[in-house]
Amino acid sequence: MKRIDGNSRIFESDAYKKDRSQFHIIELNLASKDLLLYSDEETYIICRGAVGYPTWIWTIDGIDQDKMKEAANLITEFYLTDDSKNKCTAKRDFYAFLKQSGYPYLNEEDYFEMGALECREVRQPKQCDGYMQKAVMEDIDTLAQYWYSDNQEMNSSAPITLQQAYEDMKGLIASETIFVWRNVSDKMVCMVYYKIVGNQVRLSHVYTPKEERKKGYAANLIHNVTKLLLELHLEPLLYTDYNYAASNKAYKNAGYEETGVLINFSCSKG
Repeated sequence: MKRIDGNSRIFESDAYKKDRSQFHIIELNLASKDLLLYSDEETYIICRGAVGYPTWIWTIDGIDQDKMKEAANLITEFYLTDDSKNKCTAKRDFYAFLKQSGYPYLNEEDYFEMGALECREVRQPKQCDGYMQKAVMEDIDTLAQYWYSDNQEMNSSAPITLQQAYEDMKGLIASETIFVWRNVSDKMVCMVYYKIVGNQVRLSHVYTPKEERKKGYAANLIHNVTKLLLELHLEPLLYTDYNYAASNKAYKNAGYEETGVLINFSCSKG
């Protein structure tokens, strides 16, 4: 095993290409100046964009125990930087190896199943009232609140402040990567953010306030944004709570199909 860069031959392997959409975040991190990337260039990749960022562990299907042990040792040596919880994402079999082998730094209470979905052809969901619109700066107060609330619901282990949400949203609106859905009364009732890397584009931060849920807004917004991205010859994908049926239904109603399940967990030396 050795430290590698984004030009490694492993990124051209058939095994990695098969899982490329699931491990989209690895390629997103390759441009980071603080990239930490290790691999044996055959069976696994361990990637972190910077200290404090999640570590992504890709492994080939059917990887043997010795190679998983080798990868686990690298994580211990190079990626567990302090006593705080270091977030990780991996396939189910690698997480199972850590648990069954008694890996001493594993925090089992942080186990979370994340579904990976991809869309090749949109499907028209049940239509609802309203229309899609690109976010504008006049929306910032509401969108900052949505961004903050989404963070509280989905990332409570590393919450942001409302002021940070406001600053984040200023940049996102300027980059024209936020779309919203407005209902028949012109009220903003849903948002979605996307980020393009190469020919792939990841949708995230799909948020609908609680009082506006189960009305079809999210499914219609996702459908319209995805259709727009497909017309640009991009590959839309997203991650979701695998066990949250409501959001998964909205995505699948818009044409997304499951490509696999990844496990989010954390490790720490403390």
